[in-house]
Amino acid sequence: MTFHGVAGQRNAEPPRRDNDTEHQKLVRVAWLYYRENLTQAQIAQQLHVSRPTVARLLERARQASIVTIDIDTTGVGGLELIDGLRQKYELRDIVIVPQVSEDSSAEVTNSRLAVEAAQYMRRFLRPGAVIGVGWGDTVLRTLLALSPSSLSGVTFATITGGIDAYTTKVSGTTNNGISDYIRFVPAPLLASSPAIASALRHERAVTNVLDMARASDAALIGIGGAIATATILHTGVVTEQQIVDYQRRGAVGDILGEWYDETGTVLAVDLQKIRIGLAIRELQTMKHVVGVAGGIDKLAAIRGALMGRYLHTLITTEDVARALAS
Repeated sequence: MTFHGVAGQRNAEPPRRDNDTEHQKLVRVAWLYYRENLTQAQIAQQLHVSRPTVARLLERARQASIVTIDIDTTGVGGLELIDGLRQKYELRDIVIVPQVSEDSSAEVTNSRLAVEAAQYMRRFLRPGAVIGVGWGDTVLRTLLALSPSSLSGVTFATITGGIDAYTTKVSGTTNNGISDYIRFVPAPLLASSPAIASALRHERAVTNVLDMARASDAALIGIGGAIATATILHTGVVTEQQIVDYQRRGAVGDILGEWYDETGTVLAVDLQKIRIGLAIRELQTMKHVVGVAGGIDKLAAIRGALMGRYLHTLITTEDVARALAS
């Protein structure tokens, strides 16, 4: 747990003032709870407020990133499992989210993965940093889970076209202002014809963003399965019939709109000629690619991505990690 209340005074109580600002009030409550180990009832008595008010203030302190909670997940499955997966798939790092329920919905799974991914990505966020961003519901949830204070001076460059349309769901919701920091490829993921796709790929506005993503300090990507719940299907990029066709040809998943088989080999499907974005083979030479995906229904897609050596770090669920190790 990291406390961001009073810089340079980690062992001193925050200054007390009768006319506390909102921020000072949140700092004070967080300090008493996390540093002084007082109960919510004790804090309520000391500050002359109700216990439910203290609980609300603590929640607001977490939302404002005055308090961030870091959880060491290396104990999930033991270091033997983590080290075995690193060696087997030549990974730099692997983060495993503990199994809570075998029947968790995809939404719940993605939300839990996003919290862990946001924590992991903080190590790359500093003024001047560039973070590549790919497709995926979990990727979007991760971006929204980043604290506003961590975004200052960071540029997020999209790795393919079309992500701007996907992220419009952020509009009208309470969010961290992430959209102000994203450089979008000014093109769709799929053009209407090969000729138009070729022309767009040579547009300077497109190449500038893709070059930025290519040279990023780290990239965050999702992994889609060749399954009925795939984000790429529900956003209308592909049809059910196309996925059925890709499955017949050996597809187990997609990354950035490119489909691959169980060995990670990219399949020459119809979308290749009209797709706009980095090829997934380019991920192999980028500085640090973080893949976030989980749920046992994505096991084949995740294993194929690892076999193709497209990731340096994998953030996944415990059931997938154990299956990958077997």
